[in-house]
Amino acid sequence: MSAERLTSGGGARLLHADLDSVLSASRNFSALASRLPTLHTRAIGTLRRRLPVQARRDIQAEYQVGARRLTQDLQARPTEDGLRLVGRFRGIGLRNFAARQTRRGVTAAVLRGKRSLREHAFLGVGVNRNAQVFRREGVKREMQQGRYAGKRRQPLVAEYGATAAQMLAKGRRPERLIDYARGVLAAESDRLLRLAAASSPTGQSS
Repeated sequence: MSAERLTSGGGARLLHADLDSVLSASRNFSALASRLPTLHTRAIGTLRRRLPVQARRDIQAEYQVGARRLTQDLQARPTEDGLRLVGRFRGIGLRNFAARQTRRGVTAAVLRGKRSLREHAFLGVGVNRNAQVFRREGVKREMQQGRYAGKRRQPLVAEYGATAAQMLAKGRRPERLIDYARGVLAAESDRLLRLAAASSPTGQSS
């Protein structure tokens, strides 16, 4: 592939893969030049479906995060010449990392096999009805909502693990995903070009 790079911007990590050199390297490039835009789109479409799944699997090999929650923050977006894999920077609640309530607080495993304790934390449901891990922190103030409305309590603070953007960018994961993208594009482009060649007048006459 002539150009692969990982960049960041707009609150997300971006994986960019260029397909042009994969297509131009084919023996059928000249004969099938008019069909390349369609083949390009179809190959990118295949990668768009597969890349977030591969990224999720790669991340879950290291992080103890639920597949459904992680998938919400991973998205593959087509560009003019390739694809961008976006991992959102928004926090993923600690409850999604195998959180458990204990007498001392909440334990969670952000990384597989490395469970840690958040002292005095507890499993609960916020005013927006989202289940979270909370702790109380700061100066007491009068509560405006919930069961403690009108009473003075410390504000609730939600506990978070790593973001999808952080997990996506960690270590050699970007390089592994670029290698995976290269392989998918090469295989899919070759398959589509062979099918196109077989169905073209030139391919049928040969």
